[in-house]
Amino acid sequence: MIVSKIRKRQVDYTWPGFVDALSSLLMVIIFVLMIFVLSQFFLSQKMSGQDEALINLRNSLAELGELLSLERDTTTELTSQLSILETKITKFKNELEDEKKLSSEFREKLESKNDIISSNQSKILELQNEIDDKIQNTLLLQNNINNLNKRIDSSQLELNQKNDEISASQKEINTLISASLKLRNKLSQLQTLLSAYKAKDKKEKVKTINVGKGLNSALARRVEELQKFRSDFFGRVRELIKGRKEIRIVGDRFVFQSEVLFGLGSDELGTAGKIEMKKLATTLMEIEKSLPTDIDWILQIEGHTDSLPVKRGQSYADNWELSTKRALSVLRFLIKEGINPQKLSASGFGSYQPIDAKNTDEARMKNRRIEMKITQSTISK
Repeated sequence: MIVSKIRKRQVDYTWPGFVDALSSLLMVIIFVLMIFVLSQFFLSQKMSGQDEALINLRNSLAELGELLSLERDTTTELTSQLSILETKITKFKNELEDEKKLSSEFREKLESKNDIISSNQSKILELQNEIDDKIQNTLLLQNNINNLNKRIDSSQLELNQKNDEISASQKEINTLISASLKLRNKLSQLQTLLSAYKAKDKKEKVKTINVGKGLNSALARRVEELQKFRSDFFGRVRELIKGRKEIRIVGDRFVFQSEVLFGLGSDELGTAGKIEMKKLATTLMEIEKSLPTDIDWILQIEGHTDSLPVKRGQSYADNWELSTKRALSVLRFLIKEGINPQKLSASGFGSYQPIDAKNTDEARMKNRRIEMKITQSTISK
């Protein structure tokens, strides 16, 4: 394309323009000569007394003179344009030489860049092969990681089950420890009274050797009666919830899933929940009839939620309030069913005591629950 442009620029238009100008001038001269011949002819025909024809001829000659002057001006202008064109042609030739030099430089640069590109392409192929090898190694590692993750998940499930068993056992141990501490406090109080009685009896010379043994056996009988009451209660509750996965006994407490007792996002007992609580209240009152009135026991009701935040527009501010309100709803319903309010307590733990810490729907469903347990009252009488 560059060669074709150069060839187009090398065409010389000077001579054709000059020829055109000369032909135009020649035609004008021929025209003038024809006019002049015609005028001579008419003059020879009308020589005698035709002054008017001479005047016309003179006018025609004047016009022809003007045309000749115009043609001369045109010829002068064409000559000047011709010189300008020659100057431009010279300039174009110089520019063409410069462009040839630039094109040669560009060709050299292009060749060097082509060499660089070819070397880079070979490097790219080597890198691509290395990348393919690394991808294969990565896939193998990913498979190994997936296998390890499966093993970890199975181990985690086993660990969670063992943790649940340990936590249940720990809670039961903590309950027994707290009960034993309370019994020790009562024993210390009784020992104080016994010491006072011993001092009094010493003055009165009365033997009190067997009194301490009698008090200890009486306290032991009270603890055995409370344990028997708890065992009977849990035994009957087991019969009521037999075959139901949503209600289960864990350690020293039994657990109701929130979906059994409450609607989604609600803190009011539903119809199914009221039926379950009626059964529970009936069982509790039946067992209480056979229990001595001086045994201090209390039914603790604990509300738990999942970790999802509370939605806008609810009647409670957060999960703490929701868990507390649900525990209070169960407590108030049991009171309506005839349970002594002094034998009930309610508390909410929000989402901070989960059974399953995983972030899954199944784990969240396990964590939404109401837990109940029978324990010794903390009020000393």
